Amino acid sequence: MIDFSEISKKWQKKWEENKIFEANPDKRKKFFINFPYPYINSYLHLGHAFSVTRVDVFARYKRMQGYNVLFPQAWHCTGTPVWAAAQRIKENEPKQIKILESLGFTGSEIKKFSDVKHWIDVFVPAAKQDLGRLGASVDWRRSFITTDLNPRYDKFIRWQFGKLKEKGLIDKGSHPVVWCPKDKMPIGDHDRVEGEGETPKDFIWVKFRLKNSDLVLMVGTTRPDALLGQTHIWVDPDATYNIVKVKDEKWVVGQEAVNKIEDQYKKPEVIGTITSKELIGKWAKGPLVDYELYIAPAWFIDANVGSGIVYSALEDPVDLAEIQHIQAHPEIVKKYNLDEEVIRKLKPISIINVPGMGENLGQEMIDKYKIKSPQDKDKIEEAKGELNRTVFRKGVMKNNCGKYAGLSVPKAQGVINNDLIEANDAVMFYELTGKVVCRCLTECTIKMVSDQWFLKYGDKKWKEKVRKSLAQMRLYPELVRTNFEHVIAWLNDWACTHLHGTGTKLPWDEKWVIESLSDSTIYMAYYTIAHLIKEIPEDEIDDGLFDYIFLGNENGGEKNKNLQLMKKEFEYWYPFDVRSSGKDLIQNHLTFCLFNHTAIFPEKYWPKAFSVNGWLLVEGDKMSKSKGNFYTIREIIGLYSADVTRAGLVLGGEGLSDPNFDLNNAKSVGEKLEQWLEFAAKNYKKSSKTPLSIADRILLSGIHRSLKEGTEAMDDMLFRTAFEKLFFQMQRLLKEYIKRKEINQHLLNEFIEIQTKVLSPFCPFVSEEIWNLLGKKDFVSISEWPKFNEKLIDKEAEMIAQITDTARKDIIEILKLTKIGKASKITLFVPEKWKYEFVKMLREVLNETRNTGDILKKLMATSLKPHGAEISKMVPRLVNDPNRIPQLELKQEAELSALKDAVKIYESEFGCKIEIALAEKSDEAKARQSFPGKAAILVK
Repeated sequence: MIDFSEISKKWQKKWEENKIFEANPDKRKKFFINFPYPYINSYLHLGHAFSVTRVDVFARYKRMQGYNVLFPQAWHCTGTPVWAAAQRIKENEPKQIKILESLGFTGSEIKKFSDVKHWIDVFVPAAKQDLGRLGASVDWRRSFITTDLNPRYDKFIRWQFGKLKEKGLIDKGSHPVVWCPKDKMPIGDHDRVEGEGETPKDFIWVKFRLKNSDLVLMVGTTRPDALLGQTHIWVDPDATYNIVKVKDEKWVVGQEAVNKIEDQYKKPEVIGTITSKELIGKWAKGPLVDYELYIAPAWFIDANVGSGIVYSALEDPVDLAEIQHIQAHPEIVKKYNLDEEVIRKLKPISIINVPGMGENLGQEMIDKYKIKSPQDKDKIEEAKGELNRTVFRKGVMKNNCGKYAGLSVPKAQGVINNDLIEANDAVMFYELTGKVVCRCLTECTIKMVSDQWFLKYGDKKWKEKVRKSLAQMRLYPELVRTNFEHVIAWLNDWACTHLHGTGTKLPWDEKWVIESLSDSTIYMAYYTIAHLIKEIPEDEIDDGLFDYIFLGNENGGEKNKNLQLMKKEFEYWYPFDVRSSGKDLIQNHLTFCLFNHTAIFPEKYWPKAFSVNGWLLVEGDKMSKSKGNFYTIREIIGLYSADVTRAGLVLGGEGLSDPNFDLNNAKSVGEKLEQWLEFAAKNYKKSSKTPLSIADRILLSGIHRSLKEGTEAMDDMLFRTAFEKLFFQMQRLLKEYIKRKEINQHLLNEFIEIQTKVLSPFCPFVSEEIWNLLGKKDFVSISEWPKFNEKLIDKEAEMIAQITDTARKDIIEILKLTKIGKASKITLFVPEKWKYEFVKMLREVLNETRNTGDILKKLMATSLKPHGAEISKMVPRLVNDPNRIPQLELKQEAELSALKDAVKIYESEFGCKIEIALAEKSDEAKARQSFPGKAAILVK
């Protein structure tokens, strides 16, 4: 049994000794690819392996294509992931201790993890070791860590933020942020254990003034446009509401809303309570309309969500289903002492025109989803979501909407919000789009902060530059372009600092630390100089140095050889050619990368491409220790080896689909790699070139077709498809070729060399081993990628292969259906000559018409007329199923020769005499069933 582990160690060592992945500027065309540096708060896991493998496959492929490839890798220590983990160890938090124990650390060593630096000292070398064992072709000279533990990189980040401030793209102001009440700071995406991507969303609180009272009902909504069709007010029937004094008003809100008011607006004073029963049946007056609204109970209202009170516009299927339920149940009206006449008259007010929909939008959705009652909660939520999306995309305010008539719904919402706030009829509040939990395990809230620094991602001019950059980029896959466009559109000012955690201090306000997503936007440029700047004394590194290297500012640097070298490296390697990451980073890191590049660098250095992939599943499920499907890189390599792991990951998926690492797949690939190594080593022999037989032509054509299809897939980063074409498809070709037992050694040698080369980006260790066993003196990792030759894709030979394979499969099927254990004789009938002429003419006629009558008329006007009876039966079937028509022009002689060449193979497989006969020379009725490309078969 082959020891893949020993093979991996051997070639990893040889690559390092020969420095074959160290990239320096030269005359070749460059290719700079990278993947976001991972957080160093644990061992790298299988998800990291998937992302790195995709990058490494592409890097190796480009290297073999002749590019000078730079693939660097650094380590992210900024932010709260490491800091929070260290804090939890200080606090003896059981969950964090258990995590470290699961990684193999014991009690005495666990205590050391209370120091942030210990995490870095342990997990940085481990991460480098794991990626090396995985086969990542990284230039490790350029590796670095972030934070002020690396003073040179720290100065680079300070320079970056200084540039942003110079350009007016960083500001201090009041903004809503995701807030950790325990750590008392904004929480970015990478500072969360749950809720990545969740953001504050507008949730304006509208003032409804209670009739004959000084109380103001604060009613939360994300649909201010629907106020123009307001019909009544909903309250939670079982709630007790707080009365709070805010400025000079008395607000009625849910009890949970009190903290929101303090966090987002002004400290309130609780002065009393009021029950929902005291509100139900009362009247209140809202803005934008000249009538009062009735207050009614609704069981879908939760006093702890939003402000705790909701107004109703009966275009909403949720509201409409509820009021219809109340109207149909007089006992509810009686229970809450509601005015029956008022309830009966409540109906939708149509205010929005949606193309393709009628006056009653809510009812249409209720009918579409077949909603029977408010208990159909899932259906109602789906209906509401679809209607909101449709209205937002297509809705236009109707003529009965006064000054807002003719506005699109999104435009109307913005204008109405401004009008309400200006008129003191509303206050802007915010809600989270989903649950967020900080790494300290505290559930987060929204807080309005004023003493906070923000990157002005909402700036319109900045957005336009980013859109320009995106328009020039290649995206893998292209369909993610709309995702980026969406993020650019909604992205607003971003809190870029916090008070705790590791990182770089804000240069002009050092009580703040730059947060992790904000300091990781242009560091790819630092890779170009990381190995050289280590030689520069720290006190000589200042903003002027970075201005000279990255912006070309002349400041005397041109006289310093070290600075000249760094400038040369940057100008050679930049911009990066591909940055590859998971789809979850579209909404933050990748888009931030575009913003910051367009802000700091001239256009020629803007990013060239992003590659985005799905989230890795293992055995069809999200990785989870509780499910037993969580693996670190070191664990999975120990189980399957690096090459098998890489192949299993590649086979898991491509594009945006969530890839699935199948353990059985991995095991199967391991067996195939072992078989291939043994075959290649045994069958590669010296030989001279000899003429090609038909079997040789079939193999050669298959090689170049596989190369063509596989290379095209590689260019598109469709690595699962590429692996299928370049390994599995080629292995199937080889298997069929060997069956013929007449081997062209020169061609077989060519196959072995090509197969080994194209397997190399995916399974580099076993490929190097095979290459060495073939007697090659160089490394396959830096050999030339095989070029396909269109002229060698022999369609005639492929058709012959298809004919013989089809005949073999048909024989197997007939033996199965007839339940003949072993035949004594099998006869294959090659079609009559006229059928070949018929197929040729039919293809031509089908280019003109698909009408059966017209086709028959044209064919009967030719030499085929004597065969009209048979043709009239065949044409309708072939028109309905044109896939049965051979796409290549066949000749009887070629088909006869192909089947005769396969006789020995058939006889060996089926253990009986095989006869090939011409249909026109046979009296057998079965012979008439033959058709070009598909022999008729008689089994005895």
